[in-house]
Amino acid sequence: MKLRKRALALCAAAALLAAMPLRAQAAEAAGKEEVVYINLLPDGTPDTVDVVNIFDLPQGGAIRDWGDYASVRNMTTTDPLTLEDGQVTGDVGPGKLYYEGRLENAAIPWDISIGYELDGTEVAPEELGGRSGQLTMHITAAKNPACAGTYFEDYALQISLTLDGDRAADIQAPGATMANVGGDKQLTYTVLPGKGADITLTAQVTDFAMEPIAINGVALSLEVDVDDEDLMDQLSQLEQAAVDLDDGAAALAGGVDQVEAGAGSVQSGSDTVSTGAASVQSGTAALTGGIQALNDGAVLFQEGLDALTGQSSTLTEGSAAILTGLTDLQTAVSQSAVTEEQLTALQGAADSMSSALEDLAGGVSALQEGLSAAGLDTTVLETLIAGNNTAIEQLTPYVAMVGDLQQVIDLLGQDNTALSAIATLADGLGTLSSGAATLQAGFDSFSAQVGTLAGAMGSLPENMSALQTAVDDLVTGYTDLDAGVAAYAAGVDQLGESFGTIADGAATLAAGTGTVSAGAASLGTGAGSLSEGAASLASGMGTLRDGADQVKDGTAALREQTEGMDQQVADGIDGMLADITGSGERPMSFASEKNGQVDAVQFVIRTPAIEVPAPAQEEPAPEEEPSFWEKLIALF
Repeated sequence: MKLRKRALALCAAAALLAAMPLRAQAAEAAGKEEVVYINLLPDGTPDTVDVVNIFDLPQGGAIRDWGDYASVRNMTTTDPLTLEDGQVTGDVGPGKLYYEGRLENAAIPWDISIGYELDGTEVAPEELGGRSGQLTMHITAAKNPACAGTYFEDYALQISLTLDGDRAADIQAPGATMANVGGDKQLTYTVLPGKGADITLTAQVTDFAMEPIAINGVALSLEVDVDDEDLMDQLSQLEQAAVDLDDGAAALAGGVDQVEAGAGSVQSGSDTVSTGAASVQSGTAALTGGIQALNDGAVLFQEGLDALTGQSSTLTEGSAAILTGLTDLQTAVSQSAVTEEQLTALQGAADSMSSALEDLAGGVSALQEGLSAAGLDTTVLETLIAGNNTAIEQLTPYVAMVGDLQQVIDLLGQDNTALSAIATLADGLGTLSSGAATLQAGFDSFSAQVGTLAGAMGSLPENMSALQTAVDDLVTGYTDLDAGVAAYAAGVDQLGESFGTIADGAATLAAGTGTVSAGAASLGTGAGSLSEGAASLASGMGTLRDGADQVKDGTAALREQTEGMDQQVADGIDGMLADITGSGERPMSFASEKNGQVDAVQFVIRTPAIEVPAPAQEEPAPEEEPSFWEKLIALF
């Protein structure tokens, strides 16, 4: 705990009024103390200044003292004192010696002024006794620069006034301690060392009179404990808080710089989003048109595919009939019972199959040309799919800002599914086209072989063995051809079923193009708002940065100003109390600087009382001069 004990120079009224001597040691005579009695004129101007010098001489003996006295007198004994050239000497007996010396032209430490007003009009003090009305009294005490020494700085004043309770009412005395003393009101003002006095009091007075004003100046020691541990701890916390605040302000300024840079990036990115949104909106319009075209083309393509699918059963049935005829022919040849009619029927079936396959190949080619005319060849489809994937990737981060974007993304995904199916269909059409050409070539070859076989019927007996071999080869070869026809027909049917799903998806996409357009429009609007908000954010961050810089400057100044504040406050308290307590040194003699330091100097200052004037005495009436006759009678 940090505990400071400071001596405060304060006055006790009882001690001041009693003006009792204080213990001391003089420079040239032991036990020298001085009590200075100052009588003031009613306005505060000094009238007489007397110094009572007090010596403590247990053994008695000679004294020597100094003072610019006009006269001196021994107040204790009849022992004579000598005053010569400002020096007082004498031989005295043991005990205490009191002698008084009157100073001429002495400058007292305080310049005192006393003024009075009655009902707002200035009144001389000597004319105030017995008056009634609203009284205002003004007392000032300031440092008198003509007085040597440090009494003003080291001494406290106690100013006491006593107002008769029967003569004064409604007393207003700010700063005074007011006490009842019998029927009187005693007002006491304490003026600390180094501080002047400026006192104003008011009262409603009747037949006014007042006892002398008592002003006493003394340096008395009063031990006061000042525990400033809590204050110092709080100041230390304040200093640390200022450091933390300054560090925080620096971090804030750095964070604001980073946020400001991020705001710039947001603004730049929002511009990019806005531009991209415009592109998406434009691309959405194109996508909407493409989806609609896809839907229209899918309807037409479905019709052609349905026609192909309808021929599948005819192909498979015709091929099965041919295979049956070949088997019967093979049996007839082995029994040497083959007929020309059998070969002619086989020839007709082969020609019909060849014609059917030619029609089928034509239908497949027509479908391929339809896809190409709709701009849906493999290259275009792959480009559309890649574009949709890019759009999905760009739109996904902004779903949280524009809710409709998720529907756009879903539709783009569905579009990709449909486009992939169409690509698969295009590949299937290519396979069908190639297979149809292969089958047609096979049937053309088969038809030629059947024709050759029919021409060989004329030399059948000689060529029976060769015929048997040829028929066996036809049966073997056509078995593979029939399997190809079946597979081809199955492929056509599967393609028809797959395209049904594609057509349905295309219809769904076409129906959702309105949502796509609305979502793209919402994206454009949202991107515009984002761009404007980002611009506002960037502007606001500039203002915030300026504010953060100002805060940093302020906290830096606060940190600098609070650094060492606890010690500064402690020094300030010491200085303030030092101003109140004075130097703490023994005072210089008021009577003469030649005496040097003395144990104590006390001032007792009085003003004259304000009295009610005595009633004027009536003069006796003059005796009348006796007449002649009266004088004559008096002779007898």
